[in-house]
Formats: sequence, C-alpha cells, structure tokens
Amino acid sequence: MNNELEQTISYQNQAISWAQLARENPDAFEEMRLKLIDDFIKNAPADMQQRLQGLQWKIEHVRRRARNPADAFIAISGMMWESTQLLGRKQQELVDLCTGKKIDTLSHNNSGKILNFKRVAKR
Repeated sequence: MNNELEQTISYQNQAISWAQLARENPDAFEEMRLKLIDDFIKNAPADMQQRLQGLQWKIEHVRRRARNPADAFIAISGMMWESTQLLGRKQQELVDLCTGKKIDTLSHNNSGKILNFKRVAKR
C-alpha cells in the first residue's frame, strides 16, 4: 500500500474514533479536543502563538453562542471564508503592486491626509 493511501486510512480511522468518543463520552471528547488544540498552539512558532490563541478564543466564543453544532459550523466556516477572501484580495494587491498596476485604495475604505515634510539639510 502506498504511503498516501495509508495516511488517508489512518485519518479515516481517527475520525471514526473521535466520532465514537463524542457519542459515548462527550466530556472525554471535549477534554481531548481542547488538549489537542492547546498542544498545537504550544508547538507553533513562538511569534504565532498569541495570534493562534486569540483566534481559538474567537472560535470558542462562536461555538458557545451558537444554538447548535450546525450553526457553530456555519459561523466558523463563514469566518474561514472571509479570511480566505481577504487573503486573496491582499495577494492581488501585491501582484498589482509588483506589476505596476494602480491599486484602487478607495475601494478598501482607506483614507488619509498626505503630510508634506520639508527636508532638512544634513550638516
């Protein structure tokens, strides 16, 4: 059996085990879920950990406020979709900048005043 197929089967078996645990012992499932997330964040690069903790806090808040798991799933999926769309827009802005295309900053509700700084002669 090739490695990719073995990995797929392993993921499927893990998913079945997690689903069974959630049905049979929701408290143990929740404890393992939180530990897995915590371990993932602790093993992330140090400069990303605070961002990941904040994101996880937001996800948990959405889960608690949801009426049911399906509503939580829809809300969290929406958050992921918004993030993906923002990343796509930023990537396009970078491509436009690199290729010399004008970036329409007005479409992003950016505004500001250009300040005129006078040069001071160096001594």
